[in-house]
Amino acid sequence: MRPLARRQALRALGAPAVAPLLAAFHPLVPVQEGGWKPRLLDDAEVETVTQLAERIIPETDTPGARRALVHQYIDFVLARGAAERQERFRTGLGWLDRRCQALFGAPFAGLDAARQDQMLERLAASPSSEEPAGTAFFALAKQLTVEGYYRSEAGLVTELGFEGRTFLAEFKGCTHPEHHSFEIED
Repeated sequence: MRPLARRQALRALGAPAVAPLLAAFHPLVPVQEGGWKPRLLDDAEVETVTQLAERIIPETDTPGARRALVHQYIDFVLARGAAERQERFRTGLGWLDRRCQALFGAPFAGLDAARQDQMLERLAASPSSEEPAGTAFFALAKQLTVEGYYRSEAGLVTELGFEGRTFLAEFKGCTHPEHHSFEIED
């Protein structure tokens, strides 16, 4: 049995089923290709969030978190959220950089992808050898990354194939012959 890739795990966990429903209640967050200015995070924090999100949902045959502009979504959501959540997230970013500095000699954004993955594997391990504050931050970062990705055009339309709100003029039902009849056992 081969290990499940992150993107496959996200699909298996139901993102395809949930994303269109979420999009109905929370429309896509407008993102800006050029000239974007963060509302809450500073430049160094934006770079860390961008790289962190890309390590969580990397580019494959579909766009990754960076091309989906997930960092803009995270900044947008945090800026509109409670001050306590903002502080917790920013404290988590600081913790991540300090921990990476202690382990690898550079902050998270200054590490190569392999070292970044090593750090994230440490945080994702069950049980994790890292501090609870670090694992809690990583859980929040993953949640925001997945939400942002599957509310973006790249996630919702390109990866999941969501075509918008449509209706069926006709529903033919199941086309599998084995489902057309059933027998009741006595």
